[in-house]
Amino acid sequence: MATIRRKHREPVRPLQRDPGPWSRLVIDWLATLAVIMVFGLVMLFSASYTTGYLRMSDSFHYIKQQALCMMIGLACMFVMSYMDHRFLRKMAVPGYFIVLVMLAVTLTMAPLNGCRRWIRFGGFTLQSSEVAKFEMILLCSSLAAKAPQIEKYDPTRRVHVTPHTWFYVRVWKQLILPVLPLLPVIVLLALEPHMSGIVLTVAVVGTILLLSGSGGILTWVGAGAAGLMLETLLSHVDSIPYLQDRLDGWTQDLSKMTDQTVQSLYAIGSGGLTGLGLGNSVEKQLWLPESTNDFIFSVVCEELGFVGAVLIIVLFVLFIVQGLWIAYRAENLYCTMVGIGIMAQIAWQVFCNIAVVTNTLPNTGISLPFFSSGGTSLILLLAEMGVMVNIGRNGERAAQQREALRAQHEAAKAEQEAARREKTIVLADARAARAEQ
Repeated sequence: MATIRRKHREPVRPLQRDPGPWSRLVIDWLATLAVIMVFGLVMLFSASYTTGYLRMSDSFHYIKQQALCMMIGLACMFVMSYMDHRFLRKMAVPGYFIVLVMLAVTLTMAPLNGCRRWIRFGGFTLQSSEVAKFEMILLCSSLAAKAPQIEKYDPTRRVHVTPHTWFYVRVWKQLILPVLPLLPVIVLLALEPHMSGIVLTVAVVGTILLLSGSGGILTWVGAGAAGLMLETLLSHVDSIPYLQDRLDGWTQDLSKMTDQTVQSLYAIGSGGLTGLGLGNSVEKQLWLPESTNDFIFSVVCEELGFVGAVLIIVLFVLFIVQGLWIAYRAENLYCTMVGIGIMAQIAWQVFCNIAVVTNTLPNTGISLPFFSSGGTSLILLLAEMGVMVNIGRNGERAAQQREALRAQHEAAKAEQEAARREKTIVLADARAARAEQ
């Protein structure tokens, strides 16, 4: 009696002893990250020492907190760089339910400025929406990577996909199923309320599906339709007072702008081409609200001018492009999607933050990565950077293995060709040998 032998799966361990070799791309990407982090610490100290002295009687209050969180974040980054991506994928579903519980607990906390966004325990605070963003990257990537891929029609192979199969794979497996877990998260974030968190989470998930090819042309059509519907949705937010107030302040009329936006534009305009000099900002002297957080880029523009602002943007663009290249060189589709999601989160946060301080978008609470003060955000961002390092090293190991396998195939092919030539009888030589006989 025949028996079917099932393939034995190796147990997945949380940590890898050696994720793989360090590629030049990963090293350059880490160097760019280091420059951005040092730049961010310098600008945060410059933007915060006045506020820290007047409010906390300590000019180093914000920078000490940021440095401590950065050290914790670097430790998390080191651990996550050895975290097996297969273990992360396995824990995506349990982590999702933990995040839902965290978001639900957040709703029971005392409100701050009319919003419930932080979990407070033992003198510490945790912003659950930051954890939710990372979890949605892992879960949506896992679900989308599991979906079957429809091959293009090939007449020689006579591959034919029925409309039912096409719809099932493209719409249900590649689009609806990865997006379904996002709906409860959106509802819980809306109850806080935390609209900027909703925008970022939806944008990150959408970017993963777009750049990974999930859903094909349907994903691009859906993204275009969502963009066209944005204006209609913004016109129906009268029932949410604080959203309507921010939209009313999104105008070109200085008399109707919010105070934050007005002071932000004053700071940007005062900077000129080369700025007033490091530490010489006027707006940070309690004129500009949230100068250490959401509007720190305005202080950068005032002190370093147009040149400094462009330098920061170029650094972030270089960092994101290098990260996307690491993602596309990953070991498998899941790692590629996770890498795209992490880099998309950085890209969207940078874009939205700069757009808000320049009055291109309505005022929202989106921080500038590695610059704005905020412990939860910085620690989780650095942990995600550790995941990127793991993806890059595993991708380099897989690439070297593929190259070695290709070299073996070429060597075996060359040996077969040499053996064939030895056994081949050349007609001219055979005739010459017969003539000599």
